This record gives sequence, C-alpha cells and structure tokens, in this order.
Amino acid sequence: MLLNQNPHLTSVSKPYRPPALSFPLANIRLRYVEKVRCVKDPLLSDNYMALNQHAFWMRVEGTGSFFAAGGREVEVAAEPGAAKAELSLYLEGSVLGAILHQRKLLSFHGSCFEFEGRGIMLCGDSGVGKSSLTAAFCQKGGKFLNDDVAPVSMSDGIPQIVSCSDRIKLWEDSLHQLGYNTDFLVPVSPAANKYYYPVQTPERKLTPLHQVFIMERKDQRQVSFIKLRGIQAFVALRNEIYRKEFLPAMPLSEAGYLQQLIDISCRTDVTRIIRPEHIPVKEMIRYIEEYLSPVAKEQSTPILCDDILPH
Repeated sequence: MLLNQNPHLTSVSKPYRPPALSFPLANIRLRYVEKVRCVKDPLLSDNYMALNQHAFWMRVEGTGSFFAAGGREVEVAAEPGAAKAELSLYLEGSVLGAILHQRKLLSFHGSCFEFEGRGIMLCGDSGVGKSSLTAAFCQKGGKFLNDDVAPVSMSDGIPQIVSCSDRIKLWEDSLHQLGYNTDFLVPVSPAANKYYYPVQTPERKLTPLHQVFIMERKDQRQVSFIKLRGIQAFVALRNEIYRKEFLPAMPLSEAGYLQQLIDISCRTDVTRIIRPEHIPVKEMIRYIEEYLSPVAKEQSTPILCDDILPH
C-alpha cells in the first residue's frame, strides 16, 4: 500500500559531491568514476549510446555518463550539479533495462501489483495510465510490485513477477485524483510535472503472474476489453519488452526470450484495454475490477468488447 508522504527534503551540498545512489537489483557493483568505460566493438552506437551483448554505455547531457557490463557492474560519471533524482531516473530506466537484458531476464514496459491474490501487470506506452492505476489499486489494498519496468522469470513453468521497485512515478494530475499533493515529493526532473511517490514493497520475492493488461488510449466513449490468444498474445507481449530497441545488439538475449514469450502468452490471461482519453482513474479501476471479478472471468467473452484488432 502507499506510504505517508515524507516531509524531509534533502539538498545538494556545496561544493558539489555526487549523491548516494542505489540500484533496484541485488548483486550489482555500483560506483562513481571520473570517466566511465567505453564499449568495445559495439553492435549499435551513436553519439549518446553504444552497446553489445555484454556492455552498455550512455551519455545524458547535463546529467552524466553511465556504463553497465556483464549484468553485474554499473559505473556513473555524474556531471557537477546533477541531482539524485535525475541520476536515478536513468539508472532505474535504460541502465536497468541494459542490465536485465545482459542477465537475459525478460522485462516488460509495465507496472505490477498483486490484487486479491492475483499478480497483475499493466503494459502500454508512456502516459497511458500504468502507474496511476497501479497506485489506485494499492490504495484499495493491493500490494505494489513494480513501476515502469517489470522483470518476469519462469519458475517451474510458471511466470513470476520479480519485484524491484520502491516508488512510483506519478503525474501531478494523477496525484491529485488519488488525493495526494506534491508539497514534499521529489520531482523526477526539474522540468517535469511528475514526481516520485514512495510505496511499501514486499521483501524481494517472486509473485505469480496471472493477468496482463495491454493498455491503449483512444477517442471513444466506452472502455473495451479484448482478450488476446495465441499469436496475437505473443506479438502483443513482444511489443511490450522493455528497451526492445536494445535487442538487435543483444542477439543472445533476444533468442532466449522466444520460449519465455510463448510460455507467458500460453499461461496468463492477456487482454487489451482500450480506454477513453479522459476517464478518471477511479472510474477506470472500477471497470478493471469488474473484468477481474469471478463472474466475469467465468464468461467466455469479455464484458465489453469492440471489434478492434490488436496492432
């Protein structure tokens, strides 16, 4: 469930010293350096990023440079004045995505929670409402698992959500809809209208994945649920792989994900949700709760369905 807001704010000391950082995964050697290493023989590269199967480099102007290798090492060269929130944004985003791919741990662009005994993952493009809906379900007693990056491992043939987050990134409008203010929250970046919200997380554990919702916004008046099966579910899940654009440089990881995607598409309920553009968060979770209800799950067709084919 969501925690109370923390009134204690920190400020960057002068002269500048890099802030203490942590990494979402265990068994990571994280260290500050004056200059991060380079990627030898990259398979993909440009002025801001380079990577191959075993190493990843990224430079973010005004924030710093990052390097990740072997699924175990992370280096950070912070630029003077870089705030902890900005550095964490990239560590918990692209750098985490690279480490997970190096470990061959399939991960999705999604937020996860456990609700009434069911592990649920919400996927979709940025801004579709994954984080706000996850926070709303946690207000109703759900257990928070992940925000934005959702690793899934297989254990005895069962897909398991790997919990690795301790906060949710929420837009100011979503916070207000949920009854919270931003007075004591840390912005994701100085220019963002988005904030880190602390949450209570379970001890690092695996949670069985039962339901995947792939969300889209559309200019329509009703909420639609479209159950995906077979190749449709497989393709939809593959499209939601986190930092999928890294995979052409990581052929071993991509090859290893094939069977995992097949297993997840066969062993979980994969459903596309088409939501109206401006539906309030609390109204949206009412529709999802109705879909998840035992009566609805016994039905052979979704409770609401438009004749819309998945992309």
